[in-house]
Amino acid sequence: MHSKEIPIWTDEQLLELIQSDDQRAFKHIYHKYAAKLYASAYNLLRDKATCEDIVQELFIHLWLNRAALKIVTLRSYLFMATRNRVLMKLRTKKVLLDNEALDFLASNYSTDTRVREKELNIAIENAIKALPDKCQEVFILSRKQQLSNREIADRMQISVKTVENHITNAIHRLKASIGHFIFLVSIFSDFL
Repeated sequence: MHSKEIPIWTDEQLLELIQSDDQRAFKHIYHKYAAKLYASAYNLLRDKATCEDIVQELFIHLWLNRAALKIVTLRSYLFMATRNRVLMKLRTKKVLLDNEALDFLASNYSTDTRVREKELNIAIENAIKALPDKCQEVFILSRKQQLSNREIADRMQISVKTVENHITNAIHRLKASIGHFIFLVSIFSDFL
């Protein structure tokens, strides 16, 4: 009895093959990912027909645009495209998120946000603690206590120009320590 060999292709090979119009490779991608993509969509929508449509439309799009698509990682592309199609369905208000899924997304988002915010706060506090003493004191009075340069100068018995120099020095050091973008976002937020 002669058994039929089943090729084992990597995702990169499958992409190359479908761009060369290989229907067998396309079917292989479909069988490999369709159920997983359906489950991903269903976890959010809990609507069988809509999720089936999303997956089918995605694969139709993949086949029709196979030559033009610039896909780096097949798996990532497919899951991102599925998520985007779910979001498009939600925007059109033709379907609604399942309440459990909505709670899950909200709790994950807020947990991630709190963790990132906490890490950012720690990084900022450590960067401020690393400033020279006078520079640190001026910066805290300026940003945390919201004192004007004149009020800081009077309180510390130094010139306004010296206050400005300390603030400039602190900003340069903090930018170097925690990064320019993070610094700009965080310096004017509530936690400083």
